[in-house]
Amino acid sequence: MAQHAEKTVTKVSQIDRLVQFLKEVRNEFTKVTWPGGTEVKGATAVVIVVCIFVSLVIWIIDKIINLGVDAIF
Repeated sequence: MAQHAEKTVTKVSQIDRLVQFLKEVRNEFTKVTWPGGTEVKGATAVVIVVCIFVSLVIWIIDKIINLGVDAIF
């Protein structure tokens, strides 16, 4: 019987902890400053430009290595 009571207490405390966690999450969401549309567009443009730049660098390095391997064999 004592074990059953301990399990019930544990479950209740876990539910209380979950409720407390969700309250804290909601509280933290009120502190978030969400970016505006122009900020999102600017960040997206930066990501696209960086991706294109990195892909070009990788392509150039690949071509150089390919030319070196072709010259060897």
